[in-house]
Amino acid sequence: MGSTDGGGTVTDGAAPVRFGVVGLGFGRCHAKVLASLEGAELVAVADIDPEAQGIDLPAYAAKMGVRGYRDGVRMLQEESLDAVVVAVPPRAREKLVTVAAEHGVAVFLEKPFASDEDHARETSALWRDLPDVPVMVDFCLRHLPAVVRLRELLDGPLGRALVVNADLVLPRDDSPAWIWDTAVGNGVVNENTCHMLDTLCYLMGDPVEVAAAGGSYLGNPLEDGVGAVIRFASGATAVLTGGALGAQALSTPATLSVYSENGQARLTGEDHMFGELTWATADSEEAARESWTLPGRAGISTYALRHFVDALRSRTAPSPGRDAGVLAVRLAMAVRRSLETGASVPLA
Repeated sequence: MGSTDGGGTVTDGAAPVRFGVVGLGFGRCHAKVLASLEGAELVAVADIDPEAQGIDLPAYAAKMGVRGYRDGVRMLQEESLDAVVVAVPPRAREKLVTVAAEHGVAVFLEKPFASDEDHARETSALWRDLPDVPVMVDFCLRHLPAVVRLRELLDGPLGRALVVNADLVLPRDDSPAWIWDTAVGNGVVNENTCHMLDTLCYLMGDPVEVAAAGGSYLGNPLEDGVGAVIRFASGATAVLTGGALGAQALSTPATLSVYSENGQARLTGEDHMFGELTWATADSEEAARESWTLPGRAGISTYALRHFVDALRSRTAPSPGRDAGVLAVRLAMAVRRSLETGASVPLA
């Protein structure tokens, strides 16, 4: 395992973290980021059916300067890796993460963590029985500079969040079929709106209750538009709009408005990301405005991968870990139950 110890944690701060990527749908975006990310080295990619992704695997691997495999398990067994990006649907991960753990390879896991609560519990139990390796779930919004800055302000001059409005709605007809399969992605709230569910928990703490309304407005197999009220242990409340009712031309705008103990803030952006932050305390004479250049949709995980690499090189735990993945699934399923019953759903 070259540059790692038995737990998959990089021990030589000067050595690059050697990565493999499994799943070349969205995984292509991760591969592109890793190919130029300081401190990382992309050495191999794998996909069981690259033609379905429109990829000529030998040509793609040659262009990227890596080795290409049609079997992710074989890649993990044959390559000397420090870390692997697992970007395949949740039900196709068990063997991959098992072999990764057995080889001391850290895992960067695409969301959703699981297809439902039972699967989340099974996945967590699986990891408890495996050798201990770093695992990070790709809830990449919390690592965007604008969100990190807002977290700092809530811990500082703005004070804790009291009421938050959040909006992240995927364009219609923008999701692969597996997202709507209850045994795989289990709906757009679980597969995509989970980004905002995690961001809200990052900013506001532990959720305790969910009430939701909405449905399948465009005839999708599962809910494609929801409004959810999430109550937190702190007494704060978030109102979330999610689903897949958006227009492609608007490029998935993302907004989040925070009303806090000592002021107010607003995050805005596009392509699922926040790039601008406006904020003021209650006694400010004028608002402060901060902005960051966004990497583009294909680079949405840039800051999350940067954090993962830095954590491995410094021998610290990457965040968010498995618990955040489980919590996002629980929230998505609570939204589903609330839609079905018309009642609020406790998370205790």
